[in-house]
Amino acid sequence: MMLSASPSSTRSSLEEMLDSLRRQDEYEKPKDLPPALPARPTSRARLPSARKSLPTDFRTCEENGRKGIVENGGKRSELEGKEEGKRKEKELGVKRNSFGSKRMRKEQGSVDSPYFDGMVVDEVKKDEVLEANFIKSTKSGRVEWEDNVGYFIKKKLRVWCPLANGKWESGKIQSTSGDEAFVSLSNGNVVKVSTGELLPSNPDILEGVDDLIQLSFLNEPSVIHNLKYRYSQDTIYSKAGPVLIAVNPFKDVQIYGNKFVTAYRQKLMDNPHVYAIADTAYKEMMGDGVNQSIIISGESGAGKTETAKFAMQYLAAIGGGSDGIEHEILKTNCILEAFGNAKTSRNDNSSRFGKLIEIHFSTLGKICGAKIQTFLLEKSRVVQLTTVERSYHIFYQLCAGAPSLLKETLNLKTASEYNYLNQSDCLTIDGVDDAKKFHKLMEALDVVQICKEDKEHMFAMLAAVLWLGNISFQVINNENHVEVQADEAVTSTAKLIGCSAEELMLSLSTCKIQAGKDSIAKRLTLQQAIDSRDALAKFIYGNLFDWLGEQINKSLGVGKQCTGRSISILDIYGFESFKKNSFEQFCINYANERLQQHFNRHLFKLEQEEYELDGVDWTKVEFEDNEECLSLIEKKPLGILSLLDEESNFPKASDLTFANKLKQHLNANSCFKGERGRAFCVRHYAGEGQLFKLMHQLENTTPHFIRCIKPNSKQLPGIYEEDLVLQQLRCCGVLEVVRISRAGYPTRMTHQEFAGRYGFLLSENHVPRDPLSISVAVLQQFNVLPEMYQVGYTKLYLRSGQAGALEDRRKQVLQGILGIQKCFRGRQARLYFYELKKGATNLQSIVRGENSRRNYATVAQRCSAIAPQIQDEQLTAIICLQSVIRGWLVRRHLNHMHKLKQSIPVSAKSKRRVGRKSSEVKDIPLEQLQILPSDVAELQRRVLKAEATLGQKEEENAALHEQLQQYEARWLEYEAKMKSMEEMWQKQMASLQMSLAAARRSLASENTGGEPGRHDVTSPRYYDSEDTMSLQSMGSRTPGGSTPSFVNSLPAALVGRESNGTLAVVNNLAKEFEQRRQIFDDDAKALADVKAAPPASNTHPDLELRKLKVRFETWKKDYKTRLRETKGRLHKLGHSEVEKSRRKWWGKISSRVS
Repeated sequence: MMLSASPSSTRSSLEEMLDSLRRQDEYEKPKDLPPALPARPTSRARLPSARKSLPTDFRTCEENGRKGIVENGGKRSELEGKEEGKRKEKELGVKRNSFGSKRMRKEQGSVDSPYFDGMVVDEVKKDEVLEANFIKSTKSGRVEWEDNVGYFIKKKLRVWCPLANGKWESGKIQSTSGDEAFVSLSNGNVVKVSTGELLPSNPDILEGVDDLIQLSFLNEPSVIHNLKYRYSQDTIYSKAGPVLIAVNPFKDVQIYGNKFVTAYRQKLMDNPHVYAIADTAYKEMMGDGVNQSIIISGESGAGKTETAKFAMQYLAAIGGGSDGIEHEILKTNCILEAFGNAKTSRNDNSSRFGKLIEIHFSTLGKICGAKIQTFLLEKSRVVQLTTVERSYHIFYQLCAGAPSLLKETLNLKTASEYNYLNQSDCLTIDGVDDAKKFHKLMEALDVVQICKEDKEHMFAMLAAVLWLGNISFQVINNENHVEVQADEAVTSTAKLIGCSAEELMLSLSTCKIQAGKDSIAKRLTLQQAIDSRDALAKFIYGNLFDWLGEQINKSLGVGKQCTGRSISILDIYGFESFKKNSFEQFCINYANERLQQHFNRHLFKLEQEEYELDGVDWTKVEFEDNEECLSLIEKKPLGILSLLDEESNFPKASDLTFANKLKQHLNANSCFKGERGRAFCVRHYAGEGQLFKLMHQLENTTPHFIRCIKPNSKQLPGIYEEDLVLQQLRCCGVLEVVRISRAGYPTRMTHQEFAGRYGFLLSENHVPRDPLSISVAVLQQFNVLPEMYQVGYTKLYLRSGQAGALEDRRKQVLQGILGIQKCFRGRQARLYFYELKKGATNLQSIVRGENSRRNYATVAQRCSAIAPQIQDEQLTAIICLQSVIRGWLVRRHLNHMHKLKQSIPVSAKSKRRVGRKSSEVKDIPLEQLQILPSDVAELQRRVLKAEATLGQKEEENAALHEQLQQYEARWLEYEAKMKSMEEMWQKQMASLQMSLAAARRSLASENTGGEPGRHDVTSPRYYDSEDTMSLQSMGSRTPGGSTPSFVNSLPAALVGRESNGTLAVVNNLAKEFEQRRQIFDDDAKALADVKAAPPASNTHPDLELRKLKVRFETWKKDYKTRLRETKGRLHKLGHSEVEKSRRKWWGKISSRVS
């Protein structure tokens, strides 16, 4: 319930506080500031109720040590009221003969200045803006107003002068005569106009401002000029308070793309832009958790569809995820444009339907799905076109770009052969390739996952609609009844829609009338048949369009990550008015009226009602409301739509009866005008159950408005028609929005919210802790001027830009607090972590120790249990192994002894030689004397053969050496390594040769050792010094010589028994030497071939050389060891047996001598 103030009641404590603050600010204001603002008129708001009383401990601020004076509230005297009225008359400029008085009376203050509305301007602009103020301060401090016209003449300021053609021209006042003024225009002409028609112009520094709020004087010519100036600079976006104005450039402007998306996302740019609107909606959705909506409106051709694309582009860029859903959303534009856009007389790509794109986001701000709602499709365009217009783009794209196989399947012709398309004589659009558009459409259909079969059915329905238009009728009687002509159109249509030609012909030429339980077939007249055919075509296309929207929504289906957060983008075709408007156009205009009502409600009604209800000192801004027009259309039971439903139920209703009913019931409405005959007119400010659902959905979101402006009707760049732009701005209510935004308080917070958000910034602690006191104290601490805020009963209202300083300070303090908390919490966390780590380490050591002890005890117990068994098993295995090895050794020794015994044949004793030799060997067994010469001869033969072989190989080695030298000349890199290898090889071969020669001489000396008179035996040192003897070259040959025969020098038994084993060892060594020599020769030759050949990628000669050297060294070491053992055995055998023979021989000689 509204309460009014009693004349005798005292003033509230809130009013006392506000007056005290005003007096304090006036007293402390510096002398160099501009003159004080005129006092605001008394608010018409209700007084606070008892439930909203101020806290009991609230105190007003002190002023120079004294308490604020509390005045008793009484009724102002009549004289004071008159003086206040005169002062307001002066402020509003309604005094007779004052500047712009006639227009001000008409528009109630359309000329605004920062001094009237408390606008904050930049320091750089302050001096020039102050030129627009018409006040001066007298010595006594009283504010007096000068004559407006005289001030402009003195300062030579510009004014806006209306011309006879209705346009405005800038000029300067030269002189005045009564109510008339002589104005010098910019082109040099001087015109005489009434001073009441003049409007002030803004200073040059405010030319082309981003936001119309910044204009010192807000009037129609100033707004038109500001938008025109920005349009000439290709700056198509401007702000009008919370509304973005977008002027269609009709050309590509380089202000879009990833570079600009990043700039607006990172706040590197703050110019008005559709990206900025989308970014604001996104951040408010993520921050407040409230669904947002971007409502794009304007006339046909104003650029609404393109603006919606750019908004979607920005949201897709900042909300793009890994699944590519944002790419699918952008591709839907191509599909919906093909099926829902057409060329009209005003726009080459006009949207003939409305769409609401609802984009859903996850908790992380990523797009998780979308939903598209379509409504008000203009189905009549399928069957009826006017001149220079086209049907929907998809028909022309299908005829131009379909592949030959698809054309053959659908029996497609060119677009000029279909009646639905050729009736307007406009089949193409300049600069548009329908074939390329069709290919892009196919790509988009693939992106939204429409299968091949569905696409074929879809194209079949489109072809069926085209063939339906070619079906013709023939009148068969005088009653104008018709029948369908059977031709290609009928058969093609029937085939495409899946019925027989006879059924189709019957359904198009007859209709069934239900009479009770029976139905009667009635033939149709020519016009009825045409209407029936067209209705079928519209029905097919309308259902196809709805089905396509369902398929798109299935592809964009919202997943499980949906959190209910969404941003809706509304793109609806704009208001249009023709000489003859169809019902569909009426519904379109009705939808625009509803959107305008939504616009007015949020920007005008709700805001001003909130100011008044909360007791804010506010002067209401009047605006033109379209409520009366909406009532005319939708009011029940006497609205146009209600009367249309009622009239449609009458069997004999017609256009004339419906028009007469409207004239009868609606003539009293100022928005309705009846015409002659069947016509009537609706005066719009700027349909259906579906529209109410849309408006209900928009009411649950936070709206962001974009007004698209069409600069010219020729759709050409660089042309700016002021009358056309002004008409659109008036319909949009831009001037009213700017006035409310300039005088209003866009930032509003409850006292509790404001105190909770900024209360911690207070530097004093003695302030009362109630929310209102804290809020006022914060504002005073940050020196916020009184005209920059209002204190309401429940909320605190701030003008634009005032919350920014508080937010910056809050952010700075919070960052400092967070820094301190971070360090403190970090130290606490580290200490706690160290304690946990220490405890965990101790616990782990105890647990691990206990586990180790338990494991050791378990293992020890297990070992002690199975140790005897394991020991017995191991001992048994060892004994078994030893028995096997010993048995094998015994058997091998036995076999060796057996073979040795068999190798010594029994022979007769040799006859004694004459003289000394016969006496030395007379006791030698005859068997030994017979076998020894053959063995020695065999050994000599083998040695000689080995020597010959060695000589031959030495010559081959010399030749190989020469070849290697030739190859080394080809590849110098391996010269040193190969030379070293060859020298080493020569030395080793010489060493082996010397070893064999030593073995041969040893055998020879042993044979000669038993001869009479030769008691010296070759010293063993010859063999021991083998490694230190000088090595001969590979070319040197071991001097050959026949080994002296000593068949009779040794006992036959000795030689026979030991020579067999020695002979076998020497044979094995000789064979191994031959084999190894052949192997190394082959390797050396292969290595030489590799050197001579070009180097291959998989061969490494250096590595192969090292491997060959290692193998040779290994074999040489082993061979020398075995050769040394053989020579030792030979030496031992010869020495021991000769000594024994000597002793026997010497004993026998001695016995004979004695």
